[in-house]
Amino acid sequence: MKRISIDKSSANLIAILVVVAISVGGLGFALRSEVAGQTVKTDSILNLAVIIERDGKPASTELFLFYPANGRGALLDVPGETGLIIKSLNRVDRIDVLYGRNPRAYIAEVARLLDTDIPYWIILDESGLAATTDLLEGIELFVPTAVDSPGPPRVLLPSGAVILDGDKTVQLASYRDPEETDADAAGRRQKLFQSIIRRIGEKSAWLGRSEVFPAFKRSLRTNLGSESLKRLLPELAKLDADRLVLQRVTGAYKNVDGKRLLFPHYDGELVRDIVKQTLNALSSSGSSSPADKIFTIEILNGTPTKGLAKRAAEIFQSFGYDVVSAGNADREDYAATIVVDRFSNAEAAKNIGNVIRCSNLVSRPAGDPVEGTKADADFSIILGKDFNGRYISH
Repeated sequence: MKRISIDKSSANLIAILVVVAISVGGLGFALRSEVAGQTVKTDSILNLAVIIERDGKPASTELFLFYPANGRGALLDVPGETGLIIKSLNRVDRIDVLYGRNPRAYIAEVARLLDTDIPYWIILDESGLAATTDLLEGIELFVPTAVDSPGPPRVLLPSGAVILDGDKTVQLASYRDPEETDADAAGRRQKLFQSIIRRIGEKSAWLGRSEVFPAFKRSLRTNLGSESLKRLLPELAKLDADRLVLQRVTGAYKNVDGKRLLFPHYDGELVRDIVKQTLNALSSSGSSSPADKIFTIEILNGTPTKGLAKRAAEIFQSFGYDVVSAGNADREDYAATIVVDRFSNAEAAKNIGNVIRCSNLVSRPAGDPVEGTKADADFSIILGKDFNGRYISH
C-alpha cells in the first residue's frame, strides 16, 4: 500500500488552517453569547425560549418576549402537540418530535411557526427545576382550588397563596387535571412561569453573587454565556411580572396517524399576528401597552351567522385579552362591526380594533348604556356583517 507523505510546508499550512478554524469558531461562539448581553444593554426586545423538560421532551414551552428598556414582557405558550408540516421530515407531525438534547431544530421550527427570530433558550429539566426553585428559596403561587391528584405522582396542594419548594414545583409542572380545558392548562403553566420569573427578579442580586451564580448556571441548560446571563438577572428585577401578557397558540384538534394534533387557527396566521402586534406594543411608548392592563371585553354577534362571537372570542383570548362574555346582540342586522370604548382610552381601543382590523370606534362613559351591549366590560365589540371570522372585510 502506498504511503501518503506530507511535506513540512504542507503540514505547517494545515496546522495554521486548523488554528484559524478553531479561533474563528471560538470567536463566533463568543460573539453569539455576547449578543444577548448587548441586547439587554441596548434598546431592543429579547426573544427567549424557556422550556421545562420532562423525560427528554418539552412539557412546557414559553416564548418570553422582554423589552428591558421599559420592563415590559409577554409569554406565549406553544403546546408540544402543535401540528405542522415539518419539511425536514417531509410529514405532518407534532412539533416536539424535533426535540432533542440539542434543541436547535425544535426552536427553529417554533421560530418558523411564529415568524420571529428566537436566538436564545433556557431549559430546565425536572432536577434543574427543583434545584432552581430551592435555590430561590421557594416560589409563591396562588392556587385557586385545592389539588388532590392520586397520581402517580400524587399532587397535594391547598388552595390560596402557597410557597412551593422544588419537589412541589416539579409536581405542579407535571400535573394535568383531566377535566381542565386546554386554556386552563396553558394558563396554569404560564402562572408557574410567571412565578419563577418574578422570583428570579426578586432574587437577582443573590443569584448574581460569585458563590451562588455557578450553582444557578448548573441548574439549567442555555446557549447564553455566563456574562450574558449575569447581565440579564438585574434586568429581570425591573420586570413587573404581574403585568406579563399571557398568550397562547390556539387552534383545532385533529387525529393524524393516531396522534392528536393541535393545528393553529388560519394556518398559523393568527399566532404570527399575535407575535407581531405584541412586539410592536411592548416597544411602544404609549400608555396602553398590553403589559399595562389586561382589558376585559364583551363580544356580541350582530349577524345571523352562528358561532361568530365564539370565534372572535378565541381570537381575542389568544391575544391575551379577558373575554368576559360572548353571545348574541340585540339584533342580527348590524352591517358594520363596532368597538365600544368604556375605558376612555382611545389608544387601547385602537389596539383592540387592530386585532380584527376594525377602525369603527365609539367612546362612551362606563355608566352610559350602549344599544345592544350587556356586560360590565372595558370594551364591547358588536360584530357586523363585515366581519369574516378573522378580519373586517372592506
